[in-house]
Amino acid sequence: MRHARSLLLIPLIACGSAHAQPRYGLAPDAYDAFAKWMTTSCVGEDARAWRETLLRYRAVLAPAFQRALADGPPSEDLQAMRNAADARYAALATFPVAEYRITGLDPQALARLARPSRKAYVDDQVQRYLTGYKSNAIAGLAIVGGPQAQAALARLAATRDDPLAQAAAQALKSLR
Repeated sequence: MRHARSLLLIPLIACGSAHAQPRYGLAPDAYDAFAKWMTTSCVGEDARAWRETLLRYRAVLAPAFQRALADGPPSEDLQAMRNAADARYAALATFPVAEYRITGLDPQALARLARPSRKAYVDDQVQRYLTGYKSNAIAGLAIVGGPQAQAALARLAATRDDPLAQAAAQALKSLR
């Protein structure tokens, strides 16, 4: 019985340690830079420091950014975003918009914006997060990219009707 319990613990330990590994097999310090970059929304005054950080890990970040562009964010992150958007929708639904005078929009436009369905709102927020995440991968490739990154960005920039095409085109300009 004691031996059987030990055998049951081995897969649990293996699964726990495998789950704790950073995405794409990056070393912890490189993954820290990757994870922060992928979820940042504004570089601003930190642009030089970010560039130095990403270039420090160039060899491992270039393929990680390419994979992130293809894969998108982890499913747990998308679920967390979906949950947060759902909570935001619930909070917005209780806002007494009728008690406020809103100017600058005609009544029909205001009506269209007033209350999207919960699903439409949540889906929109998740799509915005997904697009931002992939845009950060593109921007990362513009900093650390090489010939493979340039080819991937060129393919994406040439894709019509893709919201990321313009970001890829801008990234290509910075690589040249």
